Amino acid sequence: MTPGFLYLNVSNQWPGFVLHQLVIAADGALELAKSGTQFVSTGIAVAGPVTAPNGSRDWFRVSSLGDDLPAGTHVQFFTATSDAGAPPVDPSSDTPFADPAWNPLPRDLFEGIIANPPAAQLWLGLVLRSQGLASPRIHQVRADYGRDTYLTWLPAIYRRQPGSDLLERFLTLNGSVLGAVEDEIGGLTRLFDPFAAPIDGYPSWLDWLSGWLAFDLEESWSNDEKRRYLSEAFELFGWRATIAGLRRYLKIYAGVNARIIELSGFAQIWSLGGVYALGFGTRLAPGPLQGAVLGSSAIVDQARVAPESDQGASLFADVAHAFCVQVYASDLTRPHALELVRQILDQEKPAHTIYGLSVIEPMMRVGAQACIGVDSIIAAGPPPAQIGMPLGGRALGAQATPCDNPGGPQS
Repeated sequence: MTPGFLYLNVSNQWPGFVLHQLVIAADGALELAKSGTQFVSTGIAVAGPVTAPNGSRDWFRVSSLGDDLPAGTHVQFFTATSDAGAPPVDPSSDTPFADPAWNPLPRDLFEGIIANPPAAQLWLGLVLRSQGLASPRIHQVRADYGRDTYLTWLPAIYRRQPGSDLLERFLTLNGSVLGAVEDEIGGLTRLFDPFAAPIDGYPSWLDWLSGWLAFDLEESWSNDEKRRYLSEAFELFGWRATIAGLRRYLKIYAGVNARIIELSGFAQIWSLGGVYALGFGTRLAPGPLQGAVLGSSAIVDQARVAPESDQGASLFADVAHAFCVQVYASDLTRPHALELVRQILDQEKPAHTIYGLSVIEPMMRVGAQACIGVDSIIAAGPPPAQIGMPLGGRALGAQATPCDNPGGPQS
């Protein structure tokens, strides 16, 4: 049958356990009860019957998870199997599991082989002892059924020979030692998942993953942020040297929502018949159109005639590889944030480009900083004039007294 295992502590409740002089601690561990300020000398627990979900009768191993044993304390497990009924236990005796049905495991070991004959039910016994100052603590107990040992990987002749049971038990010792290594190999794939990689220890697996991806992790990021950004790193590399990529890098590392504008997108050649506004559809060129115009830009021994393929290129020479980055002053909350923005731009921008950095503040400067909807708004205008505005406490046309002599002053 397919091998498997059962955990006997479920939600820190230890169902099926009968406790004598043992208690369940606040964290769910089994420990000795106290008498006054000291722990009692002996406590026992009996668990069962435990049955395998697939009907297996071949019980294999019992293992447990517990704290390191304090000085003067001991722990010992006992196993028994039966098809019906519980083996006898004497809680009042100093040897409560003395009946031959119980098989003792070596004292102070947290795991061992179940040497009892195959049966439908498994029973477990546990004895904790103390000199009174401290108590052993058991957090979990696991029962394995089915034979899943290294004997499976040997040729079949070893399983048919007399003494194969002894060989299987010998190989089980190696399985206990190498089990942790096998578990690590089995869970290797999770180390490559940013959302599953463990963070315990130094350096953590997240640091290891970031080294593989050449993706720097900031110490100020929380573990959740590190996991999320690492999961986006590979996709982010595909956006490097683009506007979207620059904006994302600035958001991740500097915490700013940047506006990035390619200046060449606003440059165009003026032509007759179009509708252009000065400063919007027209601009001064950085150089003459043809490179050398007689009487204007042609200088003896210094002028050149641009080839036909380059005609008009000088009109866009100053904006062809330039872009503008605007960041809000309210976003610059981190220490040295503006220097950090420049550092990111220098590192992530295309090597052949240049940029200008502008901080958007709550003011408007015509010709320098005046973007409608960004740092300036269009006012709604003055409120409509009211009819009958008060004049000296009287509303004109409503409370004023008409003059007797419209053409002359009133006395």
